[in-house]
Amino acid sequence: MNVVIRPSTVSGSVTIPPSKSQSHRAIIAASLAPGKSTISNIAYSDDVIATIGAMEKIGAKFVKLPHQLHVTGVRRLAVTDDNFIDCNESGSTLRFILPIFSLVKDKVVFTGKKSLFKRPMNLYENLWKKQGLHYQATEDTILTQGTLTPGNYEIPGNVSSQFISGLLFTLPLLKADSTLQVVGDFESRQYVDMTIETLAQFHIKIHVDDQTFRIPGNQTYHPTNVTVEGDFSQLAFFAVMGILGGSVLCKNVPFQTHQPDRKMLDFIRDMGGVYEVKEQGILFRKSNTVGCSLDVSQCPDIAPVLSVLAACSEGKSQIVNAARLKMKESNRLATTAEMIQKLGGVCDMGEDSLSIQGVPSFQGGTFESHHDHRIVMSVAAASVRAKENIVIHGAEAVNKSYPNFFQDLASLGVQVLIKEE
Repeated sequence: MNVVIRPSTVSGSVTIPPSKSQSHRAIIAASLAPGKSTISNIAYSDDVIATIGAMEKIGAKFVKLPHQLHVTGVRRLAVTDDNFIDCNESGSTLRFILPIFSLVKDKVVFTGKKSLFKRPMNLYENLWKKQGLHYQATEDTILTQGTLTPGNYEIPGNVSSQFISGLLFTLPLLKADSTLQVVGDFESRQYVDMTIETLAQFHIKIHVDDQTFRIPGNQTYHPTNVTVEGDFSQLAFFAVMGILGGSVLCKNVPFQTHQPDRKMLDFIRDMGGVYEVKEQGILFRKSNTVGCSLDVSQCPDIAPVLSVLAACSEGKSQIVNAARLKMKESNRLATTAEMIQKLGGVCDMGEDSLSIQGVPSFQGGTFESHHDHRIVMSVAAASVRAKENIVIHGAEAVNKSYPNFFQDLASLGVQVLIKEE
């Protein structure tokens, strides 16, 4: 799908879709809780559908309504139907569920798009082999067999927090207590906090002492009803459009949240951007912003759109501690730098950073999606300061997290032309 976006001023309100991160966690926890749970305020992006499909393979039952998901969790973990688990392109799904599926004891084959298996999984491979379990990786599958054992686990803090969350979902179900120690700088800590918050909702206890997690064994998930918050990683695109080109009210988001991408509000404030907290949501107004240093170690997903804001801010900005951008759907450090340069901005890429010199406005042009939803939406956000049309090839990448993105964009007055290939 190709999309043409004409330079436009944005005005109006948009209802921010549910947090994908919270949705994954709630679906998994509800699936492990014998009984019925209800997840409200949910949207069915490709990644969320992948997690639902994976949990169906252990016997969880789902009734999908437009904004509500009814889940009947399992009493006993066992693979139903066949042992092939399709994770599509969802790194969260794969990393969250792989430890859980060790508990079914059968051989399990995880499949998905080849791009998924280019993302690092060595941590699990090393852990499985250390425990004498079977782990075999190819360019498009991972085959595992064997059950994790309780004990002491050490995980480096500079890898994806999804590995830590995957173990936190699983270790409470083992027959004895375990300890998980995070070693070194703990990046994306708030994502782990989000996991612990979800586990607590489903009556799973994790004892936290700085970077050490004590996990009692023999625990049981209890069914519960949860409501998913609006997603700050999606709010970020509309926030930048409001700051750069008009006025946007973002609805369905709490001002206080454990979501790491809420850091976007702090970044906007630090750069001189103006927003107001309203009863209906958060209102972002056109502002003159200035460059500064922006540490994305705890919130890497907002780095691409943050770069768009930096590129239209006065002076120089540094986006730092961004090495993990290399391990996303694309090498997001490189594709973000390419995006800014194609827009007519000035951007130099370091090993784990971007140096961006602000410009008054952007050019238009033709952009490749690199099969990366956040690159597509960041380019679209830049259209409010572009002089010419922006064309995006492969724009269907947004289906991964936000299928209605272009419809919501159009509702704000942006002229969007969708061309199916």
